[in-house]
Amino acid sequence: MVRILWNEMVNEYRLARASIKGKSFVMVEGRTDRALWTEFIPDQFAYLVYADGKTDIVDAMNTPVMRGIEGVAGIVDADYWLITDADELGTENLLYDAHCPDLESLLLCSPALKKVLRNHLYNYNVDEIHAFADRLACNAQRLAAEFGYFRLLNHLEDYGIRFRDFDVSEVIDPDALRLDRARTAKRLAQTTAAVSCEDLLRQVDALRKSYPPENPQICRGKDVVAILAYLLPLRFRAEFGDALPQNVTVALNGRALSIGLRSAYDSAYFKETSLFNCIQSWESTNTPYKILKPEI
Repeated sequence: MVRILWNEMVNEYRLARASIKGKSFVMVEGRTDRALWTEFIPDQFAYLVYADGKTDIVDAMNTPVMRGIEGVAGIVDADYWLITDADELGTENLLYDAHCPDLESLLLCSPALKKVLRNHLYNYNVDEIHAFADRLACNAQRLAAEFGYFRLLNHLEDYGIRFRDFDVSEVIDPDALRLDRARTAKRLAQTTAAVSCEDLLRQVDALRKSYPPENPQICRGKDVVAILAYLLPLRFRAEFGDALPQNVTVALNGRALSIGLRSAYDSAYFKETSLFNCIQSWESTNTPYKILKPEI
């Protein structure tokens, strides 16, 4: 698998058509997507390339070379396109989950977190660890949704807010399990000249009326995972009275927790998703091309 930009992707497809005859040409967004999809998409069925995000995939698929071609597919995170009902979702051969906005959300909608925690916290009662995982995930998702309003506003208004270096844990009270919205707005407004802190707060309040916080599509899965990793040792001590072992803390930090969730994600979980049905529908339409292992 190689990483290529949309114009390079089109050239890669042109060059690969003859040599991959009989294989699907499947594009995914990035390296973490590759890490997961390699488990489910065998080399004998598909030629995989990973891009620099879903925009590159959509741009490539809308070129005359690739538009409507049998055996070509792009698997993407729909993100806020689900909320805005974006035209891009109608791109032919674009595959996405209709409920979970991104890969991390897909993982968290499965029992993968319970599996990760029970394997690291094996000295504790399994049922109690599972219940703890549910509470932790519920709180992390709620807090990520509060932060997600700022992301959604930036998506809608294109303010150019820089989220990359922002650590959402810095604005969370782990005891009250509350996100400091005023501090969040102040910090984010400092990254752009396009909007003030006061306007950010006002517009986020307006968004809350249009999109209820219970909507999981407001969250970005990466934010949920980051909040989970931050809350895990703090809530574990609060609920179990013990410090989380240092080796477990290291093993379940932000990036490591993402890796653990991907490793724990089973094909049985995937079969319960909208994306699985979407890929099956694509395979039916694109016979004899395949994407998924037959045993899934």
